[in-house]
Amino acid sequence: MSDAATGLAAVRLETPRLLLRPPTAADRDAIVTAIGHWPVVRWLARVPFPYRREDADAFLGLAGGDLARGAGLPLMIFDHDGLAGGIGLDEIGPAPEFGYWLTPSRWGRGYATEAGRAVLAHAFGTLGAERVRSGVFVGNRASLAVQSRLGFAVTGESRVFCLARGADLPHTDTLLTHERFSALAMASRETIQS
Repeated sequence: MSDAATGLAAVRLETPRLLLRPPTAADRDAIVTAIGHWPVVRWLARVPFPYRREDADAFLGLAGGDLARGAGLPLMIFDHDGLAGGIGLDEIGPAPEFGYWLTPSRWGRGYATEAGRAVLAHAFGTLGAERVRSGVFVGNRASLAVQSRLGFAVTGESRVFCLARGADLPHTDTLLTHERFSALAMASRETIQS
């Protein structure tokens, strides 16, 4: 395992309310329960529905492979009640892809924004990303609002295959630059100090 890959496998990010860490086999049943909701998977590109234990096993295998190769940073989001969702980066490099999901019982608490800030700070700081790509399926206003709060700007539209819906769907593409993220972080610190 390379030094970069070893570093990714050891990542643990903490926020005031959340712990973000790579998934383990012990998380399998919690993953199935947390992600296995149509209102969640209908907005995700690579997640089947219904979501079964064998899907979680496949995810755990892919996540372990990504971590071992230094190609991705899949993290699970935990709050005081347990598994709240997932978040991470694919295609680690100058412009990784950012994605996330929360189980419905954790919606509306600001967790996606809180966890997103931590992962993006890691991407731009520790991993040296220059920009981070993301996006949402058209109609996912809540997730687009999260990305807006994080500083992402809409860059265009494309079509992306949604496994759960079995179709190519309209997708709003977004991008966050290191400069924009840094400026927002600086403005936030200045507001807190005022």
